[in-house]
Amino acid sequence: MYRMILCEKPSVAQTVAYSLGANERVVDGKVSYYSGNGLIVTNAVGHIIGIGMPEDYGWKKWNLSDLPLMPQFRLFPLGEYDEQLALLKKLLFRLDVSEVINACDAGREGEAIFRYIYDYLGCNKPVKRLWISSLTDESIRQGMNNLRDGAEMENLFAAAFTRAKADWIHGMSLSRLYSIVNDDSHKVGRVKTPVLHIIAERDKSIAEFVSKPFFKVMLANGAECETIYDTREQAEALAAECAGKTVTVASAETKRKKEERPLLHSLTSLQQEANDEYGMTAANTLKAAQSLYEQKLITYPRTDSNYLTDDMKPLVGSIVKCLSGYDAERVQMLEAQGLNLDGRVFNNSKVSDHHAIIPTNIIGRLEQTELTNDEQKVAKLVIERFLGVLDLPYLYDETKYVFDVGGIIFRLTTKTSVQSGWRTYKPEKQETPDIHYAAGDTFPADNLTVREGATKPPKHFTESSLLAVMENIDRLIEDKELKGFVRERGLGTPATRATIIEELISAGYIERSKKLLLATYYGKAFAASLPENVKSAELTAHWEQMLSDIEHGEAKPDDLLREIGSTVSEIVQIERQRTDRIPVTRKIVVGKCPRCGKPVSQNRKGFACASGRENCGFFIFGQDKRIGRSYTPAEIRELLSTGKVILKNCTSSKGKKYSAVFVLEDTGQYVNLRLVEFVNDKKRRTAG
Repeated sequence: MYRMILCEKPSVAQTVAYSLGANERVVDGKVSYYSGNGLIVTNAVGHIIGIGMPEDYGWKKWNLSDLPLMPQFRLFPLGEYDEQLALLKKLLFRLDVSEVINACDAGREGEAIFRYIYDYLGCNKPVKRLWISSLTDESIRQGMNNLRDGAEMENLFAAAFTRAKADWIHGMSLSRLYSIVNDDSHKVGRVKTPVLHIIAERDKSIAEFVSKPFFKVMLANGAECETIYDTREQAEALAAECAGKTVTVASAETKRKKEERPLLHSLTSLQQEANDEYGMTAANTLKAAQSLYEQKLITYPRTDSNYLTDDMKPLVGSIVKCLSGYDAERVQMLEAQGLNLDGRVFNNSKVSDHHAIIPTNIIGRLEQTELTNDEQKVAKLVIERFLGVLDLPYLYDETKYVFDVGGIIFRLTTKTSVQSGWRTYKPEKQETPDIHYAAGDTFPADNLTVREGATKPPKHFTESSLLAVMENIDRLIEDKELKGFVRERGLGTPATRATIIEELISAGYIERSKKLLLATYYGKAFAASLPENVKSAELTAHWEQMLSDIEHGEAKPDDLLREIGSTVSEIVQIERQRTDRIPVTRKIVVGKCPRCGKPVSQNRKGFACASGRENCGFFIFGQDKRIGRSYTPAEIRELLSTGKVILKNCTSSKGKKYSAVFVLEDTGQYVNLRLVEFVNDKKRRTAG
C-alpha cells in the first residue's frame, strides 16, 4: 500500500520526494509524479480549484437588481490545469493508496489549496498533515515522523474558506456596484480599498500642508538655543547679543543606555528592510524569499512571528557554525562571547503557526548556489538579522549638556559608544560630535550661526512605511475597544499585503514614483466617492479579527458571512438612492452612439456605447488588423461626428503604407469602418 503526499507546487514535490526516497519519476502523459519507498509524491500548481466567478453562478449580466451577490458557494476547476487535476484524481482513487498526506504550505492558503482539491474530487480517505517551516531533508523527515491528524486543521480551513467567501461577497458585489454606477471598471476589496483610502488621505494631508519657516541659533559645537524663532532677524539679533560672551557649562549629565538588538525577521519586517535598503517591492521580496525557502536556504517566509520556540535553541547554535563560510571572523567572535539566547530570540507565546524567518543549517552552501540578485539581497538580510539578534546589545553613554550664555540657554546631546555589540555591523547613520565638557567649564561664544529650517508635512508612503501601517492598523483606529481586538493582527495578512499593493497599482489607483507609493488622481477621486463603511480600516480590521477567531475555534464562519452580507446590502441600498454622484471614470468619451444616443467611450478593447452590449451593442474594436494599426480617440470622434474619417499611416497586407477615407458601416449587428477612397498628396482614386 502507498501513502500519497500532495505538495503545493512541482519544485516542492521534487524536494520532498527525494528527501523521502521516492526517487522514481513516473510520467503520465504531459504530467508526472514520484514513487518509491511506499510513497507517491505529487503536486498541485498553486490554486487549481476555486470558488468561481459570478458567471459560474448565473450572474452574467451586470445589474444593480442582482446585488449583493451571495451564492451557495461551490468549487470549480481552473481549466488550464485539467491534466494535473485528472492525474490527482487518478492517484487519489488508486486502490493501493490508503492515506493522503497534505504537504501544501503550512498556513491558511496551503490548507485551502489541499482541501479544495480533496473536496472537489470527493475523496474520503484518511488525511494527515505535514506541518514544517523548512524544506531541509532533516525538517521533512522529522515532520513525517510527527504528522498531525487532518482533523486538527478543520478550523484553519474554515478560516481560509470563510476568508475566500467573505472577499468574494464583498469584492464581487461592490466591484460590480461601483462599476455600474460610475460606468467604468472599478475594483473594490475588503482590504485593498481601505489601504487606498489610507494612501489617498496621506497624500491629501501633504497637499494641504502649509510649511512655516523657523530659525535656530547654534554654537560652534552644535548646541542649539532652546528658543526657536519665526524670523531670521530675531535669530540674528540673538546671535549678535551672544557673540563674544562667555559660555558656561551649566550641567553635563551622563547616563549609560542600552539599545537592544532588532528582532528576527517576520515577512513584513523583511519586506520593510528590503524596501528601505534596496528599494525592493514587497512582492519581489516575497518572491525571492519563497525561492530561497524552496532552495532550502531559509525557513518558511509567510510568517507573522519575530521569535523562535525554546526547542530550537540547539538548532540555532548549529546554524551559526554553518555560517562560518559567510563571515568566519564574526562567527568566531559570537561563539567566543557566547550566543545571546534570551527572550528577545525565544518566546513560545509569540509563535502561533510559524516561527521567525532564519537561515537553515545548509546556509553554508550559499556561495555555491546560483541566486538571482534579489535572492542574494534577501538572503543577506535574513543572515545579518539572525547574527545580529544573537550578538550583544549596543551600550553607549548619553551626555546631555546645558550651556548658559548670559542667561540664554543652549542644549546638546552626545553619544559615546561603550559596547558596539550588534551595532558593529549596522552603525548609526548620524554621528554626534566628539566633545567632552565638565560642569563649570567655560569657553568664548565664537562663530555662532543661524540655521534656517521649515516645518515638514507627513512623508509620502513607501512600501516599507505602508506595510508598517498595515501591520499596526490599531494605531489609526480611535475606538479603544476595537484597538484591542486588532492589536498585533493588522490589515490583511503578511502573505497578502504585497498582493494588495500590486492590485492597487494594476487597477490604476496608486503608482510607484521611485520608492514612493502615490495615489493617482483616479484613485483619489474614487476613494473620495466611497462611503466610510467601504473604505473603513476599522471595519476591515474587525473582520480580520473574526477570521483569526474562526481559525482558533472562537467564532463561527456564518457569523462573519452574515455580517459582511448585511454590510454589503446596506452599501448597495445607499448607493441606489444617491443623487449627488459625480461618476469616477478614466474613459475618454468620443461622441454619441448613432443607435441610441448614449455616450460612446474608449475602453481597453475599443469604443463602446454606455448602454452596454446587451441593451444596444454598438462597439468598434480599437485594433484593426486590416489597416495594421489601432484607431485613436480623435479619429473615432471625427467618425461619429461626420460619418467619415481620413486614416493615415495604414499598412496593407503587402506591407505598403497608405492613407484613405473610411466611413461608418453599421449592419445592426456588427460595426465596421469601410474604406471608400485612397488619399495621397497628388491624387485620389476611388476604391474598386
